Amino acid sequence: MKPPEKGSRRTFGADLILPVAASLYAVYYVASVWDFPPEAQRSGLVLASLLLFLTTIYFIRTALRASSGKWDFEIASILGPREGRTNRLIFFGLVLGYGVVAPWGGFTLTTFIFLAAGSYVSGLRPLRKAIVFAAVTAIAGWLFFIVLLGTRFPEGPFEQLVSWIVSSWN
Repeated sequence: MKPPEKGSRRTFGADLILPVAASLYAVYYVASVWDFPPEAQRSGLVLASLLLFLTTIYFIRTALRASSGKWDFEIASILGPREGRTNRLIFFGLVLGYGVVAPWGGFTLTTFIFLAAGSYVSGLRPLRKAIVFAAVTAIAGWLFFIVLLGTRFPEGPFEQLVSWIVSSWN
């Protein structure tokens, strides 16, 4: 993207996606560690405060430039070039779907479906490649996060099946 010509007004919109998401994540993080030990609460508050401070500076700067007429808000810049909007909207739907389905589908199965569909939408062909990529990545994620690190992700049919198989060995 080339810089705006001298005297022209810069558009913004897409520039707000990351600061808004970071601010929302900071608030979510503080809320999620509220019942944790005091050390986790303090570190969460410090990090969230720093992040909110920096994003607030950015929002103020953006508002000042917009109110002075140097910058114009443009919704089209959030959506990106017209030719890729359909894929971006599908991918956005997949992200939302992941968040909705993960508590019931579990980490591994939901991650597999998300990666297979997302890879295919992104252009990974043939479908078999997208499925193999998604399967290897989802299993690797399960091995690393759940088996090795013991992370508490949502359990779904895959995790329950593996637990049943492992418990039947004893």
